[in-house]
Parts: sequence; structure tokens; C-alpha cells
Amino acid sequence: MNILKETIDIANVEIKTQSRSLFDFLSHSEMNFEGRKEGEKILIFTRRHWFVLLSTCLGGLFASVLPLILIILGAKILIEYNLSAIFTLTWVIYLMLIWFYVFYKLTMYSLDSWIVTDERILDISQLALFRRKVSELHLASIEDTSVHTDGFIQSYLNFGDVETQTAATTQRFLFDDVPNPLAIKDVIMTAAGKHVGGR
Repeated sequence: MNILKETIDIANVEIKTQSRSLFDFLSHSEMNFEGRKEGEKILIFTRRHWFVLLSTCLGGLFASVLPLILIILGAKILIEYNLSAIFTLTWVIYLMLIWFYVFYKLTMYSLDSWIVTDERILDISQLALFRRKVSELHLASIEDTSVHTDGFIQSYLNFGDVETQTAATTQRFLFDDVPNPLAIKDVIMTAAGKHVGGR
């Protein structure tokens, strides 16, 4: 009996250690990105703030139920002219288009990311479902980093834009709507300072 109890306790410990939240991918990832150099340490892996995705989902939900207002206001006309079947078919196609758009935005959200390592910054932009752009900036070339927040929501939820500038006036990296922008700026400047000091 004691052996059985100890086995159950060990199993519970292992389950708790390995358990992860369903929405952990919204805040962080431990993935090993393509092209990572040997010994390169990941300092930051981030995506856009969850509010960006939430606003898209809420907009899609509102647009989905919008035809219900037409049903309430025009139910008499639909019945009188026998338009129920046509309206239902139109509504189904309308819903398919809306949820395809939401799925597309969710995919773009999941695939767009920024990675800061101890050597460089990577900007991974998913331009379309089958088109991706990866830009790279070495920390040694960074001269300044600035943070931009706009409005009450960004200030309250602590997200905004982080822009890094280099000696080349045309080259800049922009982190769009990322969480904890000040913390990201501090990590970038600290890592860049080590490269400057090591020159």
C-alpha cells in the first residue's frame, strides 16, 4: 500500500512540474529558432501583446452577431417574401469570411515575433500565409533605443513600441505593440553596452 502511495505521489509531482497553461504561447516560448548560433543565448522571445489579438477576436464576434439585428428588425419582411433560405445562406458565407479573417490574424499573430539574443536582434515578420521576412541587427551597431506608448490602454496594460536605431539612418528595428516595452529596452541596451565595451 505504501509503495502504491509513493508511486502516486511521484506521478503527481511530475504532472505538476510539466503542466503548462493553455495560453502560455501568448507570452513566451522556449523554441529554438532557425539559424541560432552555437552558444548563442536567447534573452527575449516576444510577440505582440495579447490585447492586439483580443481586439481582433472581439471585433469578429461582434461582426458575427450583427446579422441578428437584421433578423429582429426585418423578420416580417423575410417571412413575407420567403427570403429565409437566402438570408441563411448569405449569413453562413458571411460567418465563414469573418472567421477566416480571425484565423488569418491569429496565424499572423502567432508567427510574428522578435528575438533578442546576446549577439543580435531578429525581427521575424509573417507577411502572408506562405511569405516570411527575417531581419537581423547586430547589437554592436545599436546607438539608441526608444519606447513609445500611446493612450490609456497601452499605459494601463503596459505595452507599446520599442524602436532601435543604428548609425545608418535608414536602418531601424521596430517592436510593434510588445508587452513590457521598458524592460525590453533595458535588456537591449544592456546587451548592446557589453558589445560596445568589448570593442
